[in-house]
Amino acid sequence: MVLLLTTTDSVFPLVGGRVCEMAITTKIGDKGKTTILFGHLIDKTNPLLDVTGTIDELNASIGLARAHVIAPNLKGELLNIQQKLFIIGAEVATLKEDYHKLKKTITEEELKEIELEIENLEKYNDINNWFIPGESISSAQLEQARTICRRLERELLKINHHNETLKVYLNRLSDYLWLQAQKEEYYLRGVERKTTEHQPNNEQQTTI
Repeated sequence: MVLLLTTTDSVFPLVGGRVCEMAITTKIGDKGKTTILFGHLIDKTNPLLDVTGTIDELNASIGLARAHVIAPNLKGELLNIQQKLFIIGAEVATLKEDYHKLKKTITEEELKEIELEIENLEKYNDINNWFIPGESISSAQLEQARTICRRLERELLKINHHNETLKVYLNRLSDYLWLQAQKEEYYLRGVERKTTEHQPNNEQQTTI
């Protein structure tokens, strides 16, 4: 399968999940134009590019968090979300008339998957243990990713994207990122051990 990933000035073929080498500079963007999927040329001021740029920003933000988190399995879970963002990026960078050409889109299957993950993370939604961003770098980075995701959702609504499931997915994703930030902070502070192992009070106060 071949997907195309776009930047503001470049188009990269993605083959087997890997980006093939191509010249980074195409000079297409020198006059304020850029190419989206399937060869369409649009203005750089097109609101669609605000959305694709925010997808890129969110992916980078989650990547920064992934580099620092220590909670069990969280690195792999965040990588899975980043891979979904590549699918979302391709969806947004495709005009409606070309949408049928995409091999993969966000469907009810992906929505059910993230809703199940949110359900499993709900135990961290405890108002008595909410954390203000900044207690640790990794959880703060996840909180920052959450705010970018909220902006992405608003921008997608502004361009009236036709995939209604994608709109709901992004709404769920911001909740997911918030819960993962709470989980990371729980783990760093030892609250996770208190919650799952019911340790004595003197061990429950373990901090880093």
